[in-house]
Amino acid sequence: MNSKREEGMANFRQGYNCTQAVVLAYCDRIGMDREQVLKIAQPFGGGMGRMRQVCGAVSGMFIVAGALEGCADPKNVQGKKGMYDIVQKLAAAFEKRNGSIICGQLLGLSDRQSSVSKEYRTGTTPEPRTEMYYKKRPCENLIGDACEILEELL
Repeated sequence: MNSKREEGMANFRQGYNCTQAVVLAYCDRIGMDREQVLKIAQPFGGGMGRMRQVCGAVSGMFIVAGALEGCADPKNVQGKKGMYDIVQKLAAAFEKRNGSIICGQLLGLSDRQSSVSKEYRTGTTPEPRTEMYYKKRPCENLIGDACEILEELL
């Protein structure tokens, strides 16, 4: 792979969800087992369990940032602040490029944030990965953007 952007996008094309695609691209840097990373990242796909909340690529950035820059001491206030600063910078950079960090908005499904109520749920069954699926979704490029932003800010 020439870049993390390309690697993340290729991961998505292999069938991984947006969060998994981003985190897997950084598996070599975060020092975690591939299978473990994929399991941890899986629930965040589809905007958190296909609820179309925070974009999975954005969640992937946050997981990578935490693995690389996070602190484990619950009393380390500066460490928490530092991580929250990083998360907000990553989110702002992504939003600046794409107009939102909300999955449903990025997919053009809604102009407002999704709700967990049944009225807004999109179901739990992932769509089949066909060429049409890839053509109609911005996800691949959003994953690429997330990987580029990580490279720039971390």
